[in-house]
Amino acid sequence: MSKPFRYGVYGVGRIGKVHAAIVQEQGQQVVALGDDVQAAVVDAQNELNAGSAKTFNDPAEMAQVMAGELDAMIIASHTKDHARHALPFVKAHVPIYLEKPLTDDLQEAFEFVEAIGRDPHQIQIGLQRRYDPALLHTKKLLKSGLIGDIREIRCILRDQFPPPVTYSSRGLIIDMGIHVADEAIFFLEEFPNEVWASVHHTKAYHSPIDEGGDTAFVTFTTPSNVLGRLDLSRTHSSGYNNETYIIGTKGTIHTGRFAGYPGPVHVEVWQPDGKKHPDSQTFEMSYLQGNYAEFLPRFDIAYRYAHQQFRQDIESGAAFAVTQNEVLDAQVFVEAAHRSAQQNGTRYQLQRFDDLHEYKTACIANGLLNV
Repeated sequence: MSKPFRYGVYGVGRIGKVHAAIVQEQGQQVVALGDDVQAAVVDAQNELNAGSAKTFNDPAEMAQVMAGELDAMIIASHTKDHARHALPFVKAHVPIYLEKPLTDDLQEAFEFVEAIGRDPHQIQIGLQRRYDPALLHTKKLLKSGLIGDIREIRCILRDQFPPPVTYSSRGLIIDMGIHVADEAIFFLEEFPNEVWASVHHTKAYHSPIDEGGDTAFVTFTTPSNVLGRLDLSRTHSSGYNNETYIIGTKGTIHTGRFAGYPGPVHVEVWQPDGKKHPDSQTFEMSYLQGNYAEFLPRFDIAYRYAHQQFRQDIESGAAFAVTQNEVLDAQVFVEAAHRSAQQNGTRYQLQRFDDLHEYKTACIANGLLNV
């Protein structure tokens, strides 16, 4: 497409404005803004200097009025509204960049995928780790066989601050954990077969919203006998921390060890002799000015690559790399962990199927969906 993409954005809170600003900086046009809350729309118009954008408080109305005038949509509303807000644009055949997850309810997530099908050309999900240079280098090293077979994986996500009062969350594991759940699946190319978890309240933490706790540990196994753990918290007082530790039969990869924030992102490969492999590499974060979300220095570059790839795939007709199909798997994973934590670490069995009916039936049988 020689002309700039014409974007609509529905859901213009913190992350919605991040996405909108990125595509504007990439030379694209924001021609429509919407949110259920009118004050948020006005604020976004001002902050994005998008006074000429048409404004809406209903996604179905936006899809109808803007028919033929949108090349792409960004939907970044509250988690519970994602599927409902996306559906009118799916029906209007507008490609969608949808913030994770599909919904905060697994039953609704299955219903949404059943409604739109498995076609990977409709929705790209905002799981930006799949576009992060440091994590992509890690994936390349794993695929090369450099550290042999994977024995253990530990994916860490720690915020420094509580979420804002406008944040909507069904629980720490559901909303925060989905990022590293997808990361683990992405690295392992394997779906967990057993999951158990715990969630905790740590000392001197105060949040404007109740997520069931501020720290969680999710343990899982896979059919090939990999042992994994997801570490989640809102209490990393030194700065935002995203870290991955992978132990193989021939070596270890440590990506993102905390080295200040913002700071370098080290991908360190350690050999059996205890020495660093020459394929180790260091990546830089973005050093931003002014006010910004705490995660943005770490993943600003990944977000930019994700949006570039989104547009390239639309133009070429290629399938999106991370879609409703991949995020459904991550949602099943975190649903099991969330329920386990609520039930004192009860172990949940998981099975994945390409056929949605079989997949849903397995989730019912494993206690993840109510009949």
